[in-house]
Amino acid sequence: MVLQLHGLDFSTCTRRVAVVAKELDIPYELVPVDMYNAEHKSDAFVTEKHPLGVVPVAFDDDLRIIESRAICRYLVARYPEKGAKLAPSPSDLQAYLRFEEAISLESGYFNEPAVVLINEVFVKGLRGLGGPDQAQVDECVQRLKTALDGYDRILEKQRYLGGDTLTLADLFHLPYGYDLGRNGFDLMTSYKPNVARWWNEISELESWKAVRNGA
Repeated sequence: MVLQLHGLDFSTCTRRVAVVAKELDIPYELVPVDMYNAEHKSDAFVTEKHPLGVVPVAFDDDLRIIESRAICRYLVARYPEKGAKLAPSPSDLQAYLRFEEAISLESGYFNEPAVVLINEVFVKGLRGLGGPDQAQVDECVQRLKTALDGYDRILEKQRYLGGDTLTLADLFHLPYGYDLGRNGFDLMTSYKPNVARWWNEISELESWKAVRNGA
């Protein structure tokens, strides 16, 4: 049975799973969730799919997997002959350590300010919640710059965040990094030279171009 991915085609987290599936050449079926009419908050959804009422949710036969990064790591483990290229084996301890460090950098320092910033400048307007809080915007931009300062130091010495091989850690940045640019924040391309070099490479991956505007 083809992997089923329940989500919204242009949601950041759904696209995060989609780019990894594309990069690993794993077919999937997108099952649209009607978030405009709050399907994700219905009793059926929180009981049968995601207990917190968010997307995406994946089903591999009878196995349910929630949370985008967990789904991605599941795909790497589920298809080891394909997944090995995106996550080093723990048997290669140094490579695995650098990979886990890079994974932590994305979730700990990049994701949160990017989420809040996109919420302020895009999502609030979409939901009719008014304009952005400029103080929040400024704070998030500064936090992102601080993260990218560190990234630039790392990328001065290696091709990707986790070493010299593309991994999940790089791909996890794509949805929010792309949406920052679409909303007028060119931090990924113009703030730091090594970040720009890295970003220009990963954002031109065929797997990403296939899903960047909709999974």
